[in-house]
Amino acid sequence: MADDYFGAILVNVSSMELSIVNLKTGTQVERVKSTVAIGENIYNHEEIDFETVADAVEALRGFLQVLKDDGVTNYRIWGSQALSTAPNAEFIRDQLFVRTGLHIEWLSLGEESFVRNEAIALHLDNYAELVQDHAAIIGLNSGSTTLSFFGSGSLVASHNMKLGPIRIKEVLQNLRATAPNPVDVLDDYINSKVDDFYRFLPHNLRTSSNQVILIGAAPINNYFIPNDQISHTLSRKQFTKFTNEVAGASNQYLMERLHLTEENVELVLPEVLLIQKLLTVVHADKLHLVNLNVLDGLTTNQAIEAGYHKYHFENQILAAADDLAHRYRVEPHHMELVRKFSLHLFDQLRTLHHLTTRDRLLLQVAAIVHDIGGFIDTHEHYLHSDYVLKQSEMLGLSAEETQIIAAVSRYHSTRTPAEDLAHFRLLDPEKRLTVAKLSAILRIADALDDAHQQTIQKISVSVRTNKVIITVFSDDELSLIRWAFNYKAQFFTDVFGLQPVLKQRRLHK
Repeated sequence: MADDYFGAILVNVSSMELSIVNLKTGTQVERVKSTVAIGENIYNHEEIDFETVADAVEALRGFLQVLKDDGVTNYRIWGSQALSTAPNAEFIRDQLFVRTGLHIEWLSLGEESFVRNEAIALHLDNYAELVQDHAAIIGLNSGSTTLSFFGSGSLVASHNMKLGPIRIKEVLQNLRATAPNPVDVLDDYINSKVDDFYRFLPHNLRTSSNQVILIGAAPINNYFIPNDQISHTLSRKQFTKFTNEVAGASNQYLMERLHLTEENVELVLPEVLLIQKLLTVVHADKLHLVNLNVLDGLTTNQAIEAGYHKYHFENQILAAADDLAHRYRVEPHHMELVRKFSLHLFDQLRTLHHLTTRDRLLLQVAAIVHDIGGFIDTHEHYLHSDYVLKQSEMLGLSAEETQIIAAVSRYHSTRTPAEDLAHFRLLDPEKRLTVAKLSAILRIADALDDAHQQTIQKISVSVRTNKVIITVFSDDELSLIRWAFNYKAQFFTDVFGLQPVLKQRRLHK
């Protein structure tokens, strides 16, 4: 096949799947699924069973044969975030690599949510109309749920909740062995978890009515969505009726009614109860079921990266970062100025840093969130920023990119990587250098508004033989800024070998 064809393999908790698409046209030419489940017990804190590795190897070898038969040489394999949390996940990944030659790339929850959002935006016909008003994309993973809120055509916020169908299914199995009314108890369990999560959302999101785009509900999709379609719309009343029917039905009835296998039927009740609760808390007007998943998102993302789609989705990453900063009450005027100065410095210093466009995006995210640790304590806030960011699932960013942003935020203030070697060695040498360069730039940008007074609104940058001249335009007294600048500039000199020099030009003489 031509170079336009791409194969994506996704290894999930309960299945493995291959999709071959023509990136240029977006047409899917092959879809193969294996029900090999190598991680269904991970939510009970159990390891992946080594006996399932042989089955996984056979399935992957079958996928490779399909790729070979179709002449596809461009392909990648990913593993879900849920699977990567298994205690022995790295051992299993290495065993699969040794036996098949395929190296699994672990996805983060933020990446899974992001690529699904991309797939919906490009493949759902009425997407633009839906997100123009209030809309929520709800993405179900095996052990978690993501809610992305939209308004006026743009992402407003994105939040992850550690509650998903397989995690709920395991709770239900335990309840059936111990509780006389397991469905009622399970419903209370779901309600409590969702309510705890939802009360931390901004007030405007908790009170707005939304149209819901639901993705990842495979058993329900298979029943409602026609074979030749990717979506189907239900009224709230229709879904409530369906919920009541499912809640009182036996597995045998559901298998016949919904055309499900024994493996899938156990997921129906957990999914339906969770969706019903989510529709309540987001004040859903309608429910739009969409038969797309992470695998479709990965192939869509690959087409975007290959240049077949002009529309890019980095603004969703920045909007999610802005939402995170707002959640931790970051001072907006200082944040916006540091972002502005950081990007200006990055662009003017390209001949020095040789960083990528993606690195520029990471710098912009770091400039937005670098002060979130101040929510915990202003003393050594940069250390708190590092911790909070490491525990955050940031939309569209890999686990490694989140680590980079956390490190850059850690070193924007007092400490530097050179003074914190034990912590810094956690990153490989190439990424350490990226962190050092981004940190050096962010430190200069942050120093230019050290007092959080916005006394400087404009700068210019000039690179000389052995120094970088940064001219600031301001009529104010800048003694504190000069002191902070000279202190933080030393690390810039260590990294780039040039001395930053601050010059002031008054706006009104």
